[in-house]
Amino acid sequence: MSDLDLAGAVRWLQANKVPDKNGLQWDQWLGKNATGKLGVLRDPARHKPETLRGFLEDVSGGLPELVLSSAEKRDKALQQLEDALGTSPKEQTLLRLLKLTRDHQSFRSSYACLCYHASQAVRLKRKAVTIADVEDLLLAVDCEMVATEDDDNALARVCACDAAGKVLMDRLVKPEGKITDARTAITGIESKDLDNLDFHLSDAQAELRKLIGPNTVLVGHTFHRDLSALRMDALLVFDISLLYGIQGQPKRRPALAHLVQEVLGRPNFRGADGGDVHDCVQDVQVTMEIALRRLRDGSEQGAPATVFVTAPTPSAQVEETMRKLYIHRIPQRDDAFGALTRLWAALPVEVSGAMEGVQMMSSAMVNAGLRGAEVLFKTKEAAEKAFLSLPAENIELDTAQRPQKLVRIHFPERTALVCVRPMVPGIGMACLSNGTDDAPAVAAGTEQSKRKRPDMSTAENAKRWKGKGWPGWRRAAEEALAGAPSRALPWRQLAEEMVQRRQQQGGGNAKEAAETAEVLELLALAALPEEFLSDSDALVRLQK
Repeated sequence: MSDLDLAGAVRWLQANKVPDKNGLQWDQWLGKNATGKLGVLRDPARHKPETLRGFLEDVSGGLPELVLSSAEKRDKALQQLEDALGTSPKEQTLLRLLKLTRDHQSFRSSYACLCYHASQAVRLKRKAVTIADVEDLLLAVDCEMVATEDDDNALARVCACDAAGKVLMDRLVKPEGKITDARTAITGIESKDLDNLDFHLSDAQAELRKLIGPNTVLVGHTFHRDLSALRMDALLVFDISLLYGIQGQPKRRPALAHLVQEVLGRPNFRGADGGDVHDCVQDVQVTMEIALRRLRDGSEQGAPATVFVTAPTPSAQVEETMRKLYIHRIPQRDDAFGALTRLWAALPVEVSGAMEGVQMMSSAMVNAGLRGAEVLFKTKEAAEKAFLSLPAENIELDTAQRPQKLVRIHFPERTALVCVRPMVPGIGMACLSNGTDDAPAVAAGTEQSKRKRPDMSTAENAKRWKGKGWPGWRRAAEEALAGAPSRALPWRQLAEEMVQRRQQQGGGNAKEAAETAEVLELLALAALPEEFLSDSDALVRLQK
């Protein structure tokens, strides 16, 4: 099995919170089986194949083989369709779109383990047939889900239409178990609508399978969610959410309503405020229309893999969220707030001065002795600048494709690595810049390097001098603080004075003295005695 298929399988399990045989989810399993920095790298793609395989085997002894088998069957189905199609532009365009869907970096994590764990899962069988018109192969499907006591996404309605927009199926489905949330504001379905139904999941599967021929291509938007609710797998998938993107946010999947506005030119698809309930029939029809736009585009063979649309205008609630950074995996201890305050105090004044507050909160890992925090800034730009300014041990993308930094915070007796990320996708992507033209530009005054992890060298350089650097750092701090009013200074001002003294005075390693001011500031922070720092504010004080 390829490393990508392994990582995709684990990422799917991670996103769906599927535990191993001992009840441990991916993050918890890592904490038990991986040590050091590897124990906090949540992105499966950053782990060795043997680590991924170990988790997969702990989930199910046959899962790796199942994932490999699924990948092989998808490739075989695509090859079978290619053999059956001709060479017309539309036929070749359909093949290209199916391959683009299959090759998308998010495909494996969304589809790799689809329904493997479901007792009612069904797989569609195929055989070669003669094809008259490729549009006749398309079948768009959309589902609405409700929450029950046993399933957070239980099937409640399924609709399907052909390329002409004709509705071939529209059925309400009675979920198994007691409904705990019908999500009426989204689905338009009330619990009473489902109470007296005699149409169940197995009936929905059977009726839908009657519409699916040997080479049917199933069309959907974030279609893996619908297939998961249907407990079905499909080998030929045309997922429009993988073929369109948001400008400036290449990892983000556009919402269906936004695609309707940008691609079909129909604003207010969900109402003027975007809050109207979903119409399953309408959703399945516009999904087909958007798919046909790309299929019928005569220039598709030369078109980019992803067609980018303009970013949606954020709502007031989203705008406030964009002003926040989220920190998680914070050790549950009384001095955690002080450690976080010192983290932000170490940033440039123009960054730390834009912070409005730190709000500690519990997290999903509270039972593991970890908690979270939200840091609010005055503007979205200030939050992004603060994120980019943080020196990191490593950088990765989380499961929602948001950049995430592993940042070291300091406690009296030890240090700890915490995860810091923006709250909204698309912010802070400059930290992943590799110098290519399509990478987001780095904001002025923040990280300037064109390396893949631009601030990695800073952390590594600071580590290089740890324990053998200039012995005068503490003396420099004491002298600077002694001459300050109230014998206290903000960290930034103190750091500048300490760096100036280091650059002017000899002693220690000569190479250290020649380091950049950024590295010297990190060394200055590392050299400060813990008792000089306070949990009450961000000032550094000289202790008597």
